[in-house]
Amino acid sequence: MRSKHRAKKQNDWDASRFEWVLIPRSVLGVPRTFGVYLPEGYGDSTRAYPTLYLFRGAEREWAGSQDRREGLKKLLDRLIAAGVIEPMIVVLPGFMEPSGKSQGVPLNWLADGRSRGVGNGRFEKHFFEIKAIVENRFSVRIGRRHTAVDGFSMGGFSAMYLALKYPSLFASVGAYDGSFMWPGQIDPRRGPHGRGCQLWLSSACAPYFLDDRGWDLRRMERANPISWIHLAEGKRLFDLRDLHVHMHAAGSETLGNVDRCMELDSHLAHVGVVNSFRKQIIFDRRAAHDWSWADRHLEETLPLHDRVFRSIR
Repeated sequence: MRSKHRAKKQNDWDASRFEWVLIPRSVLGVPRTFGVYLPEGYGDSTRAYPTLYLFRGAEREWAGSQDRREGLKKLLDRLIAAGVIEPMIVVLPGFMEPSGKSQGVPLNWLADGRSRGVGNGRFEKHFFEIKAIVENRFSVRIGRRHTAVDGFSMGGFSAMYLALKYPSLFASVGAYDGSFMWPGQIDPRRGPHGRGCQLWLSSACAPYFLDDRGWDLRRMERANPISWIHLAEGKRLFDLRDLHVHMHAAGSETLGNVDRCMELDSHLAHVGVVNSFRKQIIFDRRAAHDWSWADRHLEETLPLHDRVFRSIR
C-alpha cells in the first residue's frame, strides 16, 4: 500500500500544473494571489527553469478558455511535448482591484485604494514582490537572460512598460495588440490637431493618475513606455538595444490597436531596437483583439523567448 501511494504522488508531481500562490499580506497591505505554471517533471530533479511573466489584467485570465481557445496549460504542454520550446515556468501576476473596474497594470495608484480593496495600490512594487517570491520559492534560473515578459492588450502595455523601464532585468519581451499610450497623451487621430487619449484619460485608468487637482500628466508620462525609450542612455540604452522585442498588432484599427502599436514601434526603431515582427507588425488581416488571437501570438513568441533562454546556459 505504501509503494502505491508513493507512485500516485509521484505521478501527480510529474504532471504539469498551475499553482496559485497566496500572499497573505502583500506589499499592498492586503492579500493577493498569483499563478504559476510548472512544467511536467518539475520537482523531480535539481533542474532550474527560465521564467516568462505573462500579463493581462487579472491573474486568472490567461489560464482560462475564453473565445474557444485550448487554454494556456494545453498550449504550453503541447509546445513542450513537441520540442518546440524547452520546459519553462510561466508566472501569471494580477493587478486588478476586486471589482474589476480599473485597468490592471503594474503602476502605482495615485488614488487611495483602501476603499477599493487594493490597500496602498503600489502595484509596480507588487510585481517585484512576486518576482522575488518566484525566484526564492521556485527552481528558476536567475538573471536577465533567463527572464522574459509578454502580454495581451493592457497586458501588452504592462510587458513593454516593465521591459523598457527595466531593460537590465529582462532579455525578451512580447506584446499582442497592446493598449499603448500616445506621446503626451494626445491622440493624433482626434480632430485636426489631436485631442486627449480617450482610453488612458478614462475612469478605468483614473486611479493611477487622477486626484482632486485633476489628471497628473507628468505622472502619466513617467508611465509611458515611449518616455522610457527616449530616457535611455549609456548602459540602459545598451541594454535596451540588446532587448529582444516581439510585438504584434491586430488586423486593422477597427479590430484592435494597430495605430498605437505602430507608434510605439516607430520610437523603438528610432533608437535602434529591433522588433522581430517589424516587417509584419499586423499579425494577420483577420486578427482580432481577442483571446484566440492572443494565443496564436503567444504560440509564435514562445519559441522566440525560448531561443533567448537557450542562448545562455
